Amino acid sequence: MWSYLRVGFLLFFLAGAMTGEKPRGCLPQNELLSQAKKFLRRTGRHTEHRAPHAVSTASCSDFTHWVFSSDLKNRSLSPWRSRLETDHDMIPSVYEVAECLCSGCIINGSENTDYNSVPVMQRIMFLKKVSCPSDPDKYSLDVVYKTVPVACTCAVPKQ
Repeated sequence: MWSYLRVGFLLFFLAGAMTGEKPRGCLPQNELLSQAKKFLRRTGRHTEHRAPHAVSTASCSDFTHWVFSSDLKNRSLSPWRSRLETDHDMIPSVYEVAECLCSGCIINGSENTDYNSVPVMQRIMFLKKVSCPSDPDKYSLDVVYKTVPVACTCAVPKQ
């Protein structure tokens, strides 16, 4: 009896490996999103992204207007603006990226190009929707990491 059960399990796992299907299974879009949200919540990630206050057209020369701002991105020696990036194959599909506004750094109220504004990069976890080979209307999820700019900092130029 036990040997038949073992052979059955072995055949089940071999069949899955041979077809290339994920062990998690393939789910319809609505179930997939529900599972993705649960997974991201358990890992401390957010599925919904708050939009930046407004689309910023700010430039480095606008720095003097921002010195009393409550936002760190405006008071930094390397100010940056945020924009939304969209990738419909990822969950979350919308995320924020930073763009440095100055090539130099703000020193004593004006841009000093003896220093560089450089992006601060962070590895962020996403869930990638992968179409199932056996049913293109169903998907599985793969964990992927993307490195995205999240802020800017002032640095001495590379030698």
